[in-house]
This record gives sequence, C-alpha cells and structure tokens, in this order.
Amino acid sequence: MSFAAKRSSLAGVVALGLTGAFAPPFIDRAEADENLLGYTIGAETTPKGGNELYLWNTIHKGKRQGSYTADYFRLEYERGLTDTLSGSIYLNGYRHKYSGSPVPGEIDGSLSQTKFSGFSVELKKNILSPYKDDLGVALYGELTYDTVDSITGAAIRGWELETKVIFQKPYLDGQFQWLTNIEFEAETAKDNESGAVESAIAPRLRSGISYRFIPNWYIGAEGWVDMEMLNAAADPAEPGSGGWEFDHWDFFAGPSIHYGGKTWWATLTWAHQFAGSSEESGAQNRTDLHLADHERNELRLKVGYNF
Repeated sequence: MSFAAKRSSLAGVVALGLTGAFAPPFIDRAEADENLLGYTIGAETTPKGGNELYLWNTIHKGKRQGSYTADYFRLEYERGLTDTLSGSIYLNGYRHKYSGSPVPGEIDGSLSQTKFSGFSVELKKNILSPYKDDLGVALYGELTYDTVDSITGAAIRGWELETKVIFQKPYLDGQFQWLTNIEFEAETAKDNESGAVESAIAPRLRSGISYRFIPNWYIGAEGWVDMEMLNAAADPAEPGSGGWEFDHWDFFAGPSIHYGGKTWWATLTWAHQFAGSSEESGAQNRTDLHLADHERNELRLKVGYNF
C-alpha cells in the first residue's frame, strides 16, 4: 500500500497532500498510503476514516521454453481503522496463456484461461512514523485463500500467510525515500485433481529507493532476493521422498516510475530476473535462472484512488 504527507507553504499548512513524499521541506506527518514503488511498500497507513481503492495488474512473462504469460489481477479496498492501523480486503484473479510446455514436467502443454481465484485480508500497523520519528517502521500481515495455482493455472485449494517488517527512511525533507521490507511467506495447497498437498516457506528481502525529480513525479529502483523451501508429499514410487527441502533462490531488480495527484496515483515497475537456482540441470538451466516458479520478467501497474 502507500503513503502521503501534509504539505506546508511559507504561510503554514494549507492542505493535506495525498502524494506521499511529494511534500515540500516542511513535512509535518504522512497522512495516507501511497505506493512509490511497485513491490516494496512504505511504513505509512491510511488515516482513520480514510478510504483507498487500488487496481493491480502484474504480468509475468518467459519460462524455459515455449510461450508463457500470466497476469495477476487484484482489486483492493483499504480503510483507515485508526491513525496507525489500516485494513484491506482483496479480490484476486489470474489469466494464464501458455503453449509449448514452458517447464516440462511442471507446466506441460498449453492453456488459455481467465479465472477469479479467491480473496485476501490484510492488516498494517504503523509503529514509528518516517516523519515524526525519522525512521518509519510498520508491521504487515496478509491472509489469502486461492483456488487457482498462480503458476500453472490448475485448480487447487490453498492458503497463504504473508508477513512483513517495513522500514522507511526519508532524506532531503522527503524528496528521497529508502524503503526496505523483510518478508516471510508460508503457504499450503492441495491439487484438486491429484489430491497432492504441498507446503512452502519463503523468506524474502526487498529494498528500493525513490526520488522526486519534479513535482508529483518520482523515479526509483528496487530489487529483491528470496528463497523457498518445500515440504512435498511423499511419492510411493520413490522411497524416502517427501519432507522439507531447499527448492530455489532468485534475484530480481528493475526501475519504476510513480505519479501522485491530489486524489489518485499510479506506479509502473519492471523487474528482471538476473540470477537464480534451479532443481534442473543441463540445457534447461543454461541461463542460470530459476524459471520453474518464476519468470524472466515482471511488469506491475498499480493505480490508487483516495476518497
């Protein structure tokens, strides 16, 4: 989610800005939640009684072979419960379009479908304000129920819990922002067709910077590294199979651009996978990327409206 700030003129505070760190030098406090970056979020929350509506679209493109595109859609409504606590609900959906068995043995054949997948609920608690306390700190928790596998498009029944510790450090009176998220995900899913159950845990570190180069406009860059451990169901044909094991790691980074107006904002981020590990070997891994659970490129657009 995002943040905004009170804006001051030479005569004093004249209005509440809903454009994050776009405030001029005499920043008083942040008032709302505005995303300067596409993936790494800030520590501010929507103020009590405030409302925000978000539309997300994340495009994932490029696997080991063939053609692969997956769109992740999210519609989010956020409300300020107190001045330091906000809550959100999401509706989630996926569009998968692939052919040529993009990951043999895991994503075979072809598929073209768009489906509603489930919902999410979220709470975000601001502990320290980046403007009052110099360093912003917040805690974040999100619970998701899914009926579609995000990678293959297969029918599943799954739950995911995502937690974050969020840090935000403003510089140059808010013109420059440094954001860092320490994340941990735990998920479990049952395949509707095979009945197989798989669980995973994934720690992740995200960090990024954003700089206001003209009024209302920010340029930025962010990156993240994560890894995943799986607890797959035992295969009767393979004695000793199953149990927790390391699956993969990967590293993404890329640029972003953000615009913040009085009542709405938009952020566009492109991220490329620069490195990663794979359980496969030989020709399928000659790129030194992890292309089973992730893709070569991601493009995320987020649009927010404050009311």
